[in-house]
Amino acid sequence: MSNDPKTEAEVRAFFDEYIKAYPKDDLDRYLNLFSQDENLVMFGTNEKWLGWGEYKSAPAEDKERYGEISLEYDWLKVNSQGLVAWIAAEVKVNVKVEGEWRSIPARLTGVLREIEGKWKIVQSHISVPG
Repeated sequence: MSNDPKTEAEVRAFFDEYIKAYPKDDLDRYLNLFSQDENLVMFGTNEKWLGWGEYKSAPAEDKERYGEISLEYDWLKVNSQGLVAWIAAEVKVNVKVEGEWRSIPARLTGVLREIEGKWKIVQSHISVPG
């Protein structure tokens, strides 16, 4: 395993973009961060999407269900080898419910692959610790 400083910096920048883009007004900006093929695997609390076809509408559904939603993170660990990187993060999911902001602690893990010179999420899991 190698944690090449250049790769780590690229993946950290990618994760910062992920946090900024997380379902806000520009869903295309967010969706562009994912591998858009049948190998994409995404897990949420009580949810699972297999392949781009299943996942591509999920962020819009979350936005419709929760209205205002955003992420922030307190801690991020990056590991990598070649064209693959994996991350673990402690995040807060911020949602506005009935006009009041709520911050929900969660954990996020993901696998990224460099595709045509850009990092893309190929697998991810976000859930609330129990």
